[in-house]
Amino acid sequence: MMTTAGVAAGGRTRSWRAAKLVTDVLSPGALLSVLLLVVPVHAAGVRPGLGWGLVAVVFVSVIPLGYIFVRVRRRTLTDMHVGVREHRLLPFVVGVVSVVAGLVVLLAGGAPSDLVAVVAVVLVDAAVLIVVSSFWKISVHAMVAMMTTGILAVVHGPVLWALLPLVALVAWSRVRLTDHSVAQVVAGAVVGLAMVAVFLPFR
Repeated sequence: MMTTAGVAAGGRTRSWRAAKLVTDVLSPGALLSVLLLVVPVHAAGVRPGLGWGLVAVVFVSVIPLGYIFVRVRRRTLTDMHVGVREHRLLPFVVGVVSVVAGLVVLLAGGAPSDLVAVVAVVLVDAAVLIVVSSFWKISVHAMVAMMTTGILAVVHGPVLWALLPLVALVAWSRVRLTDHSVAQVVAGAVVGLAMVAVFLPFR
């Protein structure tokens, strides 16, 4: 017969696993990839939109995440989420360089303006992260989750603000895994909302 302590321990284990699943499935790279595909499809149609979206995904998600993956495999980074604040600067710089290159390609090719605006916001977001991460470990997960939800709501209609519970779920997962404090996930969500405001004039 399981003791009360055993039940509590099992509950903690289950909640930790659930939080880990949420953190991995709704990671910044995954959410940004979805955003970069959905926005141009809405603006330019399925086939051309997906084409432009895939170009953006390569520069915004694949290259930066590929760099992190290689570093993790070489054990010079602890994990794909770059959980150690002091390790974040170089991956963020690599990400900025890649996003700038992608932005140039998209502008030169005449990509849909909404897609260009999303990539420009990602660039602004990365600059903010570089500054903040020099002294504090703000939650990138919460930031990108809020930014993604807000931009989708702007592009597709306010009904998509109904996705806000997913932002709360992401924030919970980061706190449950003890990767962030409540203040850090709240700050991330606030900055993500500010990025939605930045998106509007770029459109």
